[in-house]
Amino acid sequence: MAQIHPWGKIEWLTAKFGHRNWTGVVCSSFEPRCLAVPEWLSKNSNNNHFCLKINDPSSRFTSKIVSATDDHEKIIKSLLGPKLEVTTAMLLSEPGAWYNFSQLSSSTQDMSLMLDISGMPKRVFLFLVKQYLDSDNIRDLVVCYTKPEGYKEGQLTEDALPPSPLPGFSRISNYIGDPTTIVSVGYMAFNLGDLLEQQRGRTAKFLFPFPPGSPGFRRSWRLLHDLSQGMDLQTEIKRINSMDMFSALDWLKDIKQETNGNIDMIPIGPKPHALAMGLAFPSMGDSAEISYSQPRLYHPDYSYGILKDEFGNSDVTAYCLRRNFVNFV
Repeated sequence: MAQIHPWGKIEWLTAKFGHRNWTGVVCSSFEPRCLAVPEWLSKNSNNNHFCLKINDPSSRFTSKIVSATDDHEKIIKSLLGPKLEVTTAMLLSEPGAWYNFSQLSSSTQDMSLMLDISGMPKRVFLFLVKQYLDSDNIRDLVVCYTKPEGYKEGQLTEDALPPSPLPGFSRISNYIGDPTTIVSVGYMAFNLGDLLEQQRGRTAKFLFPFPPGSPGFRRSWRLLHDLSQGMDLQTEIKRINSMDMFSALDWLKDIKQETNGNIDMIPIGPKPHALAMGLAFPSMGDSAEISYSQPRLYHPDYSYGILKDEFGNSDVTAYCLRRNFVNFV
């Protein structure tokens, strides 16, 4: 029997649930797209909601980043009202901060939870999703992602940390077999060129967002070219639509059946592909690891606007991970 892959536009997907009073978990970000899901919730739910406000390390852009984030927080508060609870944490906080937030936001029994990852860092939302899937309180779990109108040309981030395991996604055991590196390709290499250089001779697989759109098409191909220099000619490049999280998840799970060595996943591509890596991790065994080179500086014009559909609505894609206590991942 084929596994169900329930995902699509937020209006279409949530209609399949029937009446639900959603609890929203959103993020106040400097990116305007962080407002799309709060706006939808304001029209479709009168429940309690939770907002993360994440402070980046100090940089030359701090004043602009803080000003934009504060402005968006005010709008989110006006949309979701007095039932909104805001939690502030540092980008590089210890995992305990995210664990405490996950427990706070999932403390109600038999709840329907909607997590918006649009403006949320990967190190945060991957940890939260893992905790929510472990919760017996959550009846329904939907993850939402909003596209921006576009990304700036040129550099998007700076001052990336050396690659290291994301909290909750470290390797437990080392296997002797042929190791595999899987890279989700995006726009920026961060410090991962050095990591791949150290891993020459390994089986390499690239998850490529296709079609990524222009100028993303050109930028993603350029990054793929740079990262794959010197790789074996048999290196696999898997093209999957940037929004098709479930297809990426299926592909990743199939890779596990082909390898008997360590698996390193590197999510520098679209957030839905990163989400697929986080969801594939439990089935990869204790030799898997998700590594990331966390930027400490984001440019305040990283992205702009909110992409609209043909009806003028924000282009929000929703993924059903659980319905009526049944998981689809």
